[in-house]
Amino acid sequence: MKVLVLGVGKMGYGLLKDLDAQPHVDEITAADMNTEQAQAYAERVGGDKTTVVKLDATDKRETVKLMKSGFDVVASALPRPFCDAAVEAAIESGVGYADVAAGFDTIFSQNEDAEKAGVTVVPHIGLDVGTDRVLCGVGARMLDHTDGMTVWCGGFPQRDTPGYRNPLRYKISWYWPYAVDTNLRTSTVLIDGETVTIENLSDPEEVTFPEPIGKTEAFTTGGLADVIHHLGLEGVKTAVGKTVRWPGHCETWTTLKRLHLLDQEPIKVKGAETTPYDMFVALGYRHLQYGPEEGDAICQRVEVTGTRDGEATAYIYEFIDLHDFENDISAMARTTAYPCSVVAQMIAAGEFDRPGVVHPAWIGYDEGLSDRFFEELASRGIEMTEYVKRPLK
Repeated sequence: MKVLVLGVGKMGYGLLKDLDAQPHVDEITAADMNTEQAQAYAERVGGDKTTVVKLDATDKRETVKLMKSGFDVVASALPRPFCDAAVEAAIESGVGYADVAAGFDTIFSQNEDAEKAGVTVVPHIGLDVGTDRVLCGVGARMLDHTDGMTVWCGGFPQRDTPGYRNPLRYKISWYWPYAVDTNLRTSTVLIDGETVTIENLSDPEEVTFPEPIGKTEAFTTGGLADVIHHLGLEGVKTAVGKTVRWPGHCETWTTLKRLHLLDQEPIKVKGAETTPYDMFVALGYRHLQYGPEEGDAICQRVEVTGTRDGEATAYIYEFIDLHDFENDISAMARTTAYPCSVVAQMIAAGEFDRPGVVHPAWIGYDEGLSDRFFEELASRGIEMTEYVKRPLK
């Protein structure tokens, strides 16, 4: 199998790491504008499968030319602004594609073109968004009728590490500006049959995960309307996505906002124009990087409620993951890049029988694809626990 990896940063490294470990993957091409960084990540992976090439993903002609050079599939860790163009190039090249970041609000406009080209595209199959949507699909498949779904997911420094003890109790494990923006938006969600808008950080709740994580804090950061739409579910009354952080997160970030340290209105400082937001992001890049002996943690819980055989039933799926020091990879990279790598390999192997842009929830809704997906994740040490709640007779 010959795989093209687009974008070689923290998550691209995870793609290279997983693909290099698969015996059936013979060649990997890592494409990025920053070839020095890409080469460093490739050398960190080791082995002799990976070749680094320079590519400007905004140059469609060059991207198509590269994609047409014999690849079985494309696995992309490009940031969201570049994903739509990458998908368009993959469709034109006739090559299957999976990524960790495409926006659902735009990417499905290419579904018809993908179907006509006979190309399977699975967008945003990472952690959250990604595996959470697959689990929503599994829960919906298990129920006769679905009336609610809630996702809790987060990544942060492991407890009692330097990152845990810093004022934010956070360090950078993925695209930092998006992590900041999570605290600045409002979210439109479905609660008890009503569409409501919630200001992020305004509704903290205590959520407890298995050790070594324990007590956390979650707050609403998005809806799950995409799952409802793509699975054609009717009668869903609640659909909410929540971000998980260490306790105190909402209070800390609310204070930062009230101090105007995250404002995006330009100001002049000693004759130079900038924004408090840009300064904050730049300082984060400087001071919030993980040290060599620090590790991150990931937690995710998905609850899908409804009825089965006439009884109120809930399916709950949960997992945690920790930085893998032995294999030199973060929990965030494992749980974001590995699902994308698995799906890309499934596409290349012809395991998807439908061309087009395929929403991740459909993987969970299809028993065969779901079983393969979770079997592959389990083989990489990412194992889900399932709980079922129903009336005791």
